[in-house]
Amino acid sequence: MSLQPIDLQNLFLRLSQIGQDQAAERNAIIQGQEVVGREIAQRSRDRQNSVGEPERLEQGPEPVNEGESGAEGESGEQGREEREAEGPDHENVFRDPDLGQNIDISG
Repeated sequence: MSLQPIDLQNLFLRLSQIGQDQAAERNAIIQGQEVVGREIAQRSRDRQNSVGEPERLEQGPEPVNEGESGAEGESGEQGREEREAEGPDHENVFRDPDLGQNIDISG
């Protein structure tokens, strides 16, 4: 099977179109990679700017110092009044007589 002159004419006419098609295929691959890269960059920016779900879910804050003077309400006031009624516990506290008695105003 040999090439006829009409076949060569068709090939030469389509040569520019074939070149454009091949260039478009190459550009499509590059553009596809750019789109994927932009999506990855956008997802990473979104991940950095958002608050993620914690790995471990807990029930809530644990109670701190229940029953001590820091508690609110009547029970806290009653506890403080009871401690004041008992009196301060000076037996276990070491106090330095010179500490905190003199004020230096000379600057």
